[in-house]
Amino acid sequence: MTPWRLCLMILLCLLCMQVRAEGLLVIKPRETELTRTFIATLQEQQPELEVLSRQIDQLPDLDSTPLAVTMGVEALQWRLTQASRTPTIATYVTLDQLAPGASYPDHVQILLASARPERQLLLAQLLIPRLQTVGLLHSSGQQWQLPLWRQAARQQGLGLVASEVHQQRDLLRGLSRVLDSSEVLIGIDDPDIYNATTIKSLLLTSYNRNRVLIGPSAPFIAAGSLSTTYSSPRDMAMSVHQLFQQPWQNGALNYPQHYSVLSNPQVARSLGLPPPDDAQLLRLIRMRENQTP
Repeated sequence: MTPWRLCLMILLCLLCMQVRAEGLLVIKPRETELTRTFIATLQEQQPELEVLSRQIDQLPDLDSTPLAVTMGVEALQWRLTQASRTPTIATYVTLDQLAPGASYPDHVQILLASARPERQLLLAQLLIPRLQTVGLLHSSGQQWQLPLWRQAARQQGLGLVASEVHQQRDLLRGLSRVLDSSEVLIGIDDPDIYNATTIKSLLLTSYNRNRVLIGPSAPFIAAGSLSTTYSSPRDMAMSVHQLFQQPWQNGALNYPQHYSVLSNPQVARSLGLPPPDDAQLLRLIRMRENQTP
């Protein structure tokens, strides 16, 4: 083989190695329609990268990729046991799944699936004219979230009335106290309060008092919640892409920058409210957020 052919082959090998290195590894608990949409959108947003996916039980090799994304709390917990310092964004983790006051390694960022408190309160203000006070229920285990909502309420110029529920039998009593002193109920990520067993009683009690529930997430809209902000798999993937374009924030906790609004027009009509225009609500929330310093 002539020297120039040898040099050419070496150069081609190096280029191929570089292309393979420019990749992103997605670590998922299992294969679902959500994971497929999320991964396809990541690839669409970053066509220059090779986006690979592995399930946790396939023992992914983090050191073989320059960037990684985990999906769900199980994948995050697995990631935290690994010594690799590959920059990783952990997605599809909600506030109730985090330990109060927990800190994370410099090479891990959290992109929450929870709705940002300020957005939920902005949405409530747009839906309920002249809103002044919001109500919030929380369990003992999620009391640590309360300062986040108090700060968001102050930022929006709203009063906040909160009630802690120690046991399930106290749920409706706590709800009544909140509804007596507020104009709308704000749902938070707290599975001890908002779950398949309790949601019907919460909604019936609230609507009998002419109060609506905002949140806590998209699945509760079909059950009878009025409206919420949330991030679809496409929104979440676009938010991941945006984070990777920014300077790395060591151990940061972030909310998605891309999101949507989902409402239940039937609930609005039954309470005498105008049918929500989700696209218009989204535009107004984005406009308000862009005006916030």
